[in-house]
Amino acid sequence: MIFRLFPITVLFLVMLAGCEDPITSDYVPELVVEGFMIAGDKMQPLRIYRSMPLNDTFSLRAASIPDALVTLLENGIPVDLRFIDDSIGIGYVPTDTSFRVKYSATYQLTVRALGKTATATAVTQKPFQWIRKPVDTLQYPGRDKELIPADSLSISWQGQPGTELYVIGMECLDTAGYGKYLVPPIADSNSRIRDKEFDSDSPIANETVRYGPVPVANSAVIWAAFKWYGKHRIKVYCGDRWFQKWFQAVGFGRRSEYDYRLSNVEGGLGTFSGASYISAEIFLKKEAR
Repeated sequence: MIFRLFPITVLFLVMLAGCEDPITSDYVPELVVEGFMIAGDKMQPLRIYRSMPLNDTFSLRAASIPDALVTLLENGIPVDLRFIDDSIGIGYVPTDTSFRVKYSATYQLTVRALGKTATATAVTQKPFQWIRKPVDTLQYPGRDKELIPADSLSISWQGQPGTELYVIGMECLDTAGYGKYLVPPIADSNSRIRDKEFDSDSPIANETVRYGPVPVANSAVIWAAFKWYGKHRIKVYCGDRWFQKWFQAVGFGRRSEYDYRLSNVEGGLGTFSGASYISAEIFLKKEAR
């Protein structure tokens, strides 16, 4: 009796499955916006993408939308934009090549593409200054002495009202050159301090910039911020609310997660935010032998 019922049961399940709606493979792309308005700098390209399905190979050029209708207002005044796809990058930049992002300005972005409309607003902060500037030259103590406090690593700057999170960026300006920056110059090439141990499985392992959060207007730069020896530039960013939330959301480059609830883009995905910054160049000498 059991063996007779088995094929009937299988046939019933097959018929039942045939009555269900087929699994759809249609994918509806989302409109994606990526833009950072950094006061005092030339405007970096506004990236306008379409999201892509997981079963497709991702490519920035394939995802880019060259014919989007992009409107950017600076304090209510239109900024003429053009699309570029060259060694500078992919995206929309001002037609005026001398254009620089202003301090204490409001930027309103509207993007129309894919039958959708996305809007967002970014605000740049006013200029601010160092209180205690980084020293010009630092002597690396060695891996076994990294936890020993060093007064030379302490920096501070003018705090800005309403800022809950500052972003510090440490960029190696030359991952190859080292000895030519010394006085007198010597024949010595640069090298890594760490062999990718902190982010070996991350796309940022070979990035020349490392970011970190600071909740107050002072910090002790940690030795772990340096990936290489040699010439570096340290920047402290003071951003608008959405600039701060974006860096929190992506874990300062250490994870690839996105939460639309932490974005100011209405009608799409991504981020559009503003910030100002201060910077200083420093040189990290190799440990004494």
